Amino acid sequence: MKALLPLIVTLGLTACTTPARIGLPDSDTLDAGHRAALTLADLPPVQERIYPGDTLRIVRDSGETPTISAFTANSIYELTLYTVLNDGTFSYPFIGKVQAGGKTPEQLSAELKERLTPFYREPGVTVNINQAPGNTVFVGGSVRNPQSYSTNVVTTLEQAIVAAGGVEPNADSRHVALLRSDPDGRYKAYFVDYSQLLQGGAQGRQAVALQRGDVVFVPKSGVGNRIEGVDLYLNQLIPFVKSIGIGANYDIRRN
Repeated sequence: MKALLPLIVTLGLTACTTPARIGLPDSDTLDAGHRAALTLADLPPVQERIYPGDTLRIVRDSGETPTISAFTANSIYELTLYTVLNDGTFSYPFIGKVQAGGKTPEQLSAELKERLTPFYREPGVTVNINQAPGNTVFVGGSVRNPQSYSTNVVTTLEQAIVAAGGVEPNADSRHVALLRSDPDGRYKAYFVDYSQLLQGGAQGRQAVALQRGDVVFVPKSGVGNRIEGVDLYLNQLIPFVKSIGIGANYDIRRN
């Protein structure tokens, strides 16, 4: 059993390691993030873009003359659903693989029309997003119920935090982070002072609108991190060390 001692000691040291935490950036970055958040309301509406996992509804006008059978199998419209794969592509008849990820439905429609020109005379193509499984925002950190929400349910940062049960007592609500990806898939961080939620002033408080894929993260405060450290020591490390000590002494006496 002595051979187990190194393993027991290793496990004990692992348990004593301080868990990883997500820390706030430096003060200059924080200030820049707060200033950037103030401009969110002034930005133009975000264009809807296609993501992997989306189901596209593509309607192609064949250019034929309408007939009484317009809504039968001989319809002048070709209506088909296509699922965008993880690499952002899907396959379309005659033209093969099409890159859709990151494009707007209008951009994809124009591309399909151009690529179908050799096969159809003046093809008309309309693209819509039929289903968007990833049409969600994510709320985590020091909230009571971290989870994801559909953007059909919550539309603002304030709604998302309330839906997640509100911030915990150890949260740093002055620096709530909003992570938003750009068209290239890179996240930009904005910081919002959620502690001023009820301090709207005479002109009211401008809500922070969310968009698809946003991540709302509520960090712990400095006091919250210290409380977490005390809790880790009292409620996790001490019982673990005691249990290891009993097992080790028992094994040593037996050998």
